[in-house]
Amino acid sequence: MSSSRSGDTAQTLILIGLVLEAVEVAVLLGIGLLFLIVPLAGLLALSFAAIGIVWVFLVYLFSYVRVREGDYEGARTPTLVFAILSLITIGLISGILYLIAYVKLGDAAWEAQQRSAWAGATPAAPAPPGLGPKTCSRCRTFNDASSIYCRSCGASLA
Repeated sequence: MSSSRSGDTAQTLILIGLVLEAVEVAVLLGIGLLFLIVPLAGLLALSFAAIGIVWVFLVYLFSYVRVREGDYEGARTPTLVFAILSLITIGLISGILYLIAYVKLGDAAWEAQQRSAWAGATPAAPAPPGLGPKTCSRCRTFNDASSIYCRSCGASLA
């Protein structure tokens, strides 16, 4: 499927959200490793980091890859779920980006549907010679095919 402006925007927003979440995971890993001296705090931070790694992988797999392949409709629901879950956890900015991407995916799906409708339409056959609109040689006004005189200047139409 060909890309669209809305699809490209959604892909970029999801990618930025992924990068932000990857940074959060890296920070959690760093904190977890730093606080391994205090076993409970270190293990808690490493647990959140492990969940974050799985989270980033799921967003990549179910949202980003589908958008990149042009499956806008298939990426909409996972993107909305990731947006809601990000909003209620620590990924507020990522959640907002995913929400905007969700809207853009709807636009991209609609654009793809319109493109396929236009692609499936049969082109109109050209009018046979002499049956199309007549153009006045004097004032260049278009007239009906049955006209004898120009409706604008009154000149005789050939």
